[in-house]
Amino acid sequence: MNLKFLARQIGNAFITTVGHMNEDRVFFSMQLARRLPKTASRTVGRLLGRVPGAATAAASAWLLGQESRAKTIIETAEALQPSRLLGEIALNLGMLDAADRIAESLESAAPLRSRMLWTRGNIDEAIRVLPDGKRRQRLSAELKSMSPGWWPDTDSHLIARPAVRPGSGAAASLHVLTNSLPHTRSGYAYRSHLILSTLKDAGHPVAAATRPSYPVTVGRLSQNNVESVDGIEYLRDVPFRPATTPTARLKDQAEWIAGQAFERQVDLLHTTTHYVNGLATGAAARAIGLPWVYEVRGVLEETWAAAGNTPAERMARRESQRFAMMRSKEIEVASAADAVITLGETMREHLIAGGVPAESITLIPNSISEAVVNTDTSRSPAETRVNLDLPEDGVWVGTAASIVGYEGLDDLVDAVALAREQGTDLRLLIVGDGIALPELRERAAILGENAVFTGRLPQAKAIEYQLALDTIVVPRKDEPVCRLVTPIKPIEAMGLGRPVVISDLPALRELVPQSAGLWSAPEDPQSLADVLAGLATNDSARENYGKNGREHVLSTRRWKEIGRRYGQVYSQLMGTGAK
Repeated sequence: MNLKFLARQIGNAFITTVGHMNEDRVFFSMQLARRLPKTASRTVGRLLGRVPGAATAAASAWLLGQESRAKTIIETAEALQPSRLLGEIALNLGMLDAADRIAESLESAAPLRSRMLWTRGNIDEAIRVLPDGKRRQRLSAELKSMSPGWWPDTDSHLIARPAVRPGSGAAASLHVLTNSLPHTRSGYAYRSHLILSTLKDAGHPVAAATRPSYPVTVGRLSQNNVESVDGIEYLRDVPFRPATTPTARLKDQAEWIAGQAFERQVDLLHTTTHYVNGLATGAAARAIGLPWVYEVRGVLEETWAAAGNTPAERMARRESQRFAMMRSKEIEVASAADAVITLGETMREHLIAGGVPAESITLIPNSISEAVVNTDTSRSPAETRVNLDLPEDGVWVGTAASIVGYEGLDDLVDAVALAREQGTDLRLLIVGDGIALPELRERAAILGENAVFTGRLPQAKAIEYQLALDTIVVPRKDEPVCRLVTPIKPIEAMGLGRPVVISDLPALRELVPQSAGLWSAPEDPQSLADVLAGLATNDSARENYGKNGREHVLSTRRWKEIGRRYGQVYSQLMGTGAK
């Protein structure tokens, strides 16, 4: 442990905490309690349950994962005992109408009103209702960063362009990432690590830089300002005193990236969605005259819109100022990059429709890691369940995913319940964590011991649990984000030799051939129940789907082959230079 860097991280956390507390202690305290480790968060929840009052009772239920109870408390108490805390909890639970009513009954609720307006996508009004102060300055700066044509200014005259290597084809790259291993174990972090490892194995010098103040921002401490994972160096940018506005932080980040690129004599920069990464990376690349790559792994504005709790809320978000500005900024950033990489044909078409030049886009799909390739898939699901202390009996269906609303896991719960009512012994296994987990657990209570939730697991353990499934299900909602973005889960499922059932959506259909699985109408639990029940009684079909799926991804979706396309993009850039 580097003690000097440890002190810097602790100082960063302290100064940031004090700043948030001074800005809005009610909101910050509530968010901090929710982000504590689960045992600590639940302890706080139990302690709050002993304090009289509707707001503390709602906070207690919220922290304990009892969201239905928390909503009932709010609905009962909003007129009798309104308070800032009650309004903030209502807002976090998606009860926008209740939060509105609570705010109207309070004399001073500008921060709550601002957050509601921001949540609805009305940025100008969210700023207008605030008094002069730090929060208004911060939101105004965030609006500026989203505005057309805005990019961070850098002191480019301080940094000379590094010497470009001779045309050996082994371009050195610095990747700018939102998060990374070992502190974040997500699909994003694993894909980033696989890309870096594949490039390194092909002879390309690589390193990665994570966003400012990471991993302090996720409650973790780095061992040093450079951490090595499997031989890949991750650089940590943790300022002792972070800038107080998004625009100032982006300027500082761009200059830091430029300095790291100069020091390491890299040939190009490579970053990922969303546009904040692109702004910092593009500004740094311009400052030192390097080409840069923008990798589009998602559709930010559609992901945000899909988080609305009702169809009306989701539609209102898509018609909002915030949605329009995010979409415009993403297209602006992608168009400014020297090369664009994306995951699927539907995403490529979306970018072209937005105005990104087709010739700048390269398709590099999600692929399976060697950990999946080398997995022993000869064991039956029942044999695997024995080793995990799960029952051999029944036909187990489920998935490993981030548990958010648009994943459609509520439809999967309902489908399993319907199939069981109709006489099929389906069991449910969900691996993962996310904001929708508490509500999903409550929904699955009807299944009793026939539903198992593991929470977030390390990759190796998550693979074992997926091998325990007779069928892996990807029941995504019929939302634009799910129609556009190709997830990695169906690819991994096929790689593990398990049949796949997907929602009938364009981004999923392009991943799973008919020989490897089945499609079900999205947001239709009965249709899904029928498909799963049919597979449950057909052992040979499940075996054939699993075998065909594994053969398909082993021949078309291995990182060792797919990853070479990055090197090809880099070689083309080194021949043409920066824009």
